[in-house]
Amino acid sequence: MEIIRADKNTDSEVFAALSDLDKMCVGNDGWSADSFKSEAEKDNGVVLYAVENGEISGLICGFHAADEAEITSVAVSPKHRRKGIAGQLMNAYLKALPEITNSIFLEVRESNSPAIGLYEKFGFEKISIRKNFYSFPDENAVVMQKILNKEG
Repeated sequence: MEIIRADKNTDSEVFAALSDLDKMCVGNDGWSADSFKSEAEKDNGVVLYAVENGEISGLICGFHAADEAEITSVAVSPKHRRKGIAGQLMNAYLKALPEITNSIFLEVRESNSPAIGLYEKFGFEKISIRKNFYSFPDENAVVMQKILNKEG
């Protein structure tokens, strides 16, 4: 498996495949190809995807600003789950962040216990609930945070 960082030179077919994968995993709320392309083209955007046997098997997307980062999407193709792909993508995302990053935030559906378990394994802690954050179906979001650089 190879993890690749998308950028302004990435083929549009890749962004379309990322969108298809995201929508397969999260439904209609998944990102469009243009949204992935826009994020990848930003100086502070991070769009990484895993390729296995010539097929995109997973993705992680986010951004950083000042000393904080946010993960905006994580998706692994159902046929590639339970192979450690999400963990490898998470490690690659952490390495892609600037050294000044002190904390990372994300939101996850309250019912998505496999994802919550993965994030907790990587040191994320639940810090709040956003009521009715998701739709189709309506559901709360768990806001999680990982502290990277503890001072003091």
